[in-house]
Amino acid sequence: MTSIELSHVTTDGTGGRPLLDDITLTVPTGTTLAITGPPGAGKSRLLRTIVGLEEQTSGDILIDDIVVNAVDPRGRDISMVFEDFALHPHLDVFDNLAFSSLLRKGVDKEALSDRIHEVAELLALTALLDVRPADLDAAQRQRVALGRSLVREATVYLFDAPFTAQSERVRTHVRSVTTQWQQEAERTSIFTTSDVEEALSTADRVAVMHQGFIHQVGTPRELYDRPADMFVAGYLGSPPMNLVPAVPAGQQLVMPLGTMLLDDDLIERIGDRTLVVAGIRPEHCIDATGPGGATVDDRVEFTTRIDDIEWRGSSQFAYLGYEIEPEIEAVMGEVEELLEFDLFQSFLVAQLPAESAVKPGMSIRVVIPRQRIHVFDPQTGENLTLPR
Repeated sequence: MTSIELSHVTTDGTGGRPLLDDITLTVPTGTTLAITGPPGAGKSRLLRTIVGLEEQTSGDILIDDIVVNAVDPRGRDISMVFEDFALHPHLDVFDNLAFSSLLRKGVDKEALSDRIHEVAELLALTALLDVRPADLDAAQRQRVALGRSLVREATVYLFDAPFTAQSERVRTHVRSVTTQWQQEAERTSIFTTSDVEEALSTADRVAVMHQGFIHQVGTPRELYDRPADMFVAGYLGSPPMNLVPAVPAGQQLVMPLGTMLLDDDLIERIGDRTLVVAGIRPEHCIDATGPGGATVDDRVEFTTRIDDIEWRGSSQFAYLGYEIEPEIEAVMGEVEELLEFDLFQSFLVAQLPAESAVKPGMSIRVVIPRQRIHVFDPQTGENLTLPR
């Protein structure tokens, strides 16, 4: 199969900000990369640039170590699923599935037919093979576009938001059979999605993208446990990481709900900063009276009032409100405006076991393992707790 590499790919935009900003990525042979980020992050443009439909201002795109900047889309031999499906309205489902494969010379039509029927069965299209796109709903049309790519033999496979039209009940199955098909064939694939959970469950590696550039690339666990910056921390997770303003004071970090002791390394990394942001995952907020509370030794602990409870069946979310000084709130607002993304709330979310007998208005004593707390620079977004 084929590897794909992007080296400092940049596309200039209007107003001084690039549409794609110094993108460097490597997708090894036979692996799957998911690119996730909010709508407008540049995910679709990046795929269209890889396939050759958009031209970058600078940088190189390499397929199997060969620069393909000057090669047209057909010459790159990349299969792409477009977000708008791009089906041929005059062809039935069978012929749409076959279309891209038949453009290549020397195709074994009998083997192609067998592959089409196999893919159609996987994607629940068997009964629709004689139907034209106009008589299909959006979910069915999307599965046809997806199936056309799975049927084709290509060097690289690009999937632009390929599951968005599927209902929640069907989406997981379609995603599963698609990724399994690609993995069994050891195909090099790139998916885009704005669904964080989908990105984390679909790919070998995940790239988090926003404002035209890649914030971090790594395995799902690396990104979740060791976010490189504040945007990655606040974007990944359901619910995402709590990002709480905090003021360094000697050997302590003073947060609205509690105080954290700082070790010498972190004190050195914080330096002369007068304001930082503490990052706390909801699942790391433990009810001190529960079975896990007593087992935490090196801890941050505080008592507060529960504003609200959100029941989730297997767990429940407790919302713990706090107040922020107006000048700190103004700084947080400036950070959000710069990032064009809402990161901060005036409450902490704690994920508690479903059996916890908590109610709105109750007091709760919360314990957080100190090593689980991240500290970020609010201006650069840098995760100061990661080794340099």
